[in-house]
Amino acid sequence: MSMNRFIGLALVSTLIWVAAPRLTNAEELSAEEYTARAVQNVKEGKQTEAQADFDKAIELAPDKPIYYRNRAAFFALTKQWDKAIADYDNVLKLEKDDPATELNRGCAYLQLGKMDQALDDFDAVLKIQPDSDRALRYRAYIYAAQKQNAKAVDDLTKLIEKNPNDAQSYKARGEANAALEKWNDAIADYSKTLELNPKDFESLSARALAYLHAGDKDRALADLNAILETKPDDLEFLKLRAQVNYEKDQFDPAIADYSKAIGLKSDDASLYSARGFARLKKGDKSGALEDFSKAIVLRPSEEAYYTDRLYIYLSQGDAENAIGDLTHLIVLKPDVTDLYLRRADLYLKLNKYDEARADYEKVLAKDPKNATALAGEGEVIAKKGDRRAGAAKLQQALQLASDPKDKERIQVKLREIGVGPLQ
Repeated sequence: MSMNRFIGLALVSTLIWVAAPRLTNAEELSAEEYTARAVQNVKEGKQTEAQADFDKAIELAPDKPIYYRNRAAFFALTKQWDKAIADYDNVLKLEKDDPATELNRGCAYLQLGKMDQALDDFDAVLKIQPDSDRALRYRAYIYAAQKQNAKAVDDLTKLIEKNPNDAQSYKARGEANAALEKWNDAIADYSKTLELNPKDFESLSARALAYLHAGDKDRALADLNAILETKPDDLEFLKLRAQVNYEKDQFDPAIADYSKAIGLKSDDASLYSARGFARLKKGDKSGALEDFSKAIVLRPSEEAYYTDRLYIYLSQGDAENAIGDLTHLIVLKPDVTDLYLRRADLYLKLNKYDEARADYEKVLAKDPKNATALAGEGEVIAKKGDRRAGAAKLQQALQLASDPKDKERIQVKLREIGVGPLQ
């Protein structure tokens, strides 16, 4: 949320209007009269002339804080915040502990992003005027910006206690509670905001997210439906509603939202991948395969999409295409030995012994005691005709294997090539 929307007030000081007749330049003017003419120049948009008159008033009465206040208000009006701060400093030198000036200086510091200096000024105001709405609101904004959200909640609670119908304070406190991951408190604040201001789209959106964090998918979905009635083409909320429907095993509406999202952003690979999973949950493997393949076309360097498609190929017994995806994954992650082992096993099933052995050897070059690779290589050697040498490799693998299931698999292979039983 922006500063002014969080605070709910504009950070501009108020000019002090001095009643005096308008005089000509030829007459000798007092500081008060220069100020009056400066104010008239401000009304007429003559900023250069206005500043000159404010300067002259101070020159004539340098010990009067009112003239510094007037010029500071002019500088604030024209967004010359550094100059405004300098004049507020002069006021406070002449008149210490002036909460109005400290408040205005704090606002100027805030506009410059000087949070610590602004915080000092608002603290000073609240020591003198503990119920100052503006100081509490500004300080709450700073606390939130500095991630001191518990303190922001305290100040906003004071504002709400003073004005229980202040929607802006509930909204700001909702954001602070959300930042603290106090989701139920945030939901209560956003709900009160919406009670006071039913058209606050930001609070409706924030409450939907808070419901999701709180694990209340039904209420989150209700808010998401309301959001998308207002903004049917909001891509982020379409994706979010699709995800919620997916998690609720409502795959048809999830697919519908992902399809609409794809229509809005057809180059987003993640949308195809997400729709692919929803289709897969419905048993539509061909649709899922199409979506995962499209995701790969859009993002050929994204390993997750190959892994997703690989699952389908393996479930369909399509070893050739599975090998293709494993090859892509190996290019992307050449140091992952499991990929070589999986590809080697597929080569072995296709009786492509040389390719299988090459992959097993790549694994063994990195990890000579890899029992799985040794067993695989032994099986390849045996199937190519050298049963004795193959059995020796398998025996070596059996001695290295630590998992009982791995040991059992190796013993099965030994028996299959006619060697066994072995312990």
